[in-house]
Amino acid sequence: MKKVVKAKNLVAFRIWLEKLGYSVKSLTDNRGFTFSFKKEYGLVTGELSGNSLAVQLGEEFEDHLKA
Repeated sequence: MKKVVKAKNLVAFRIWLEKLGYSVKSLTDNRGFTFSFKKEYGLVTGELSGNSLAVQLGEEFEDHLKA
C-alpha cells in the first residue's frame, strides 16, 4: 500500500476530512482511522498506508499544503 500523508500531517489530514464532511472514526487499537461519506469508505493505518480513496485524498491534501 502507498503512504497516504507524511507523519507530521496526519492529524491535520484527519481534521481536513472532517471539514469536508467525512465521518471519521478511530480504529479500536487507536493506530489509524476510517472515514466515510455516503458510500465511499477510506482507511488510514498506523503505518500511514491506506486504500485507494485515502491515497487519492492524501495526495490532494499534500498538494493543498504546498500551495
